[in-house]
Amino acid sequence: MTGKEVTRVKELIDGLYTGQERLSRLEITERMTAAELPADLMAYFDRLPDGDYEEEELVDTLNQMITDRGEEHAVGHIPEI
Repeated sequence: MTGKEVTRVKELIDGLYTGQERLSRLEITERMTAAELPADLMAYFDRLPDGDYEEEELVDTLNQMITDRGEEHAVGHIPEI
């Protein structure tokens, strides 16, 4: 992810949780699909385990997936709240 993409993903995540404490994986992926993220970024959301996520949990899970794939230097991490 470029710096611009990281900022966009963080803004999208922040927007997801406006007035919401927890969201299901389905709600998250539907909203990210509607935002028309590039396929390489959408792939992270598609691989989310089933369940409900608070914003911090979502960011932590995405960042852990990035790290587990060894892509933290190429992709970067999403800033935590």
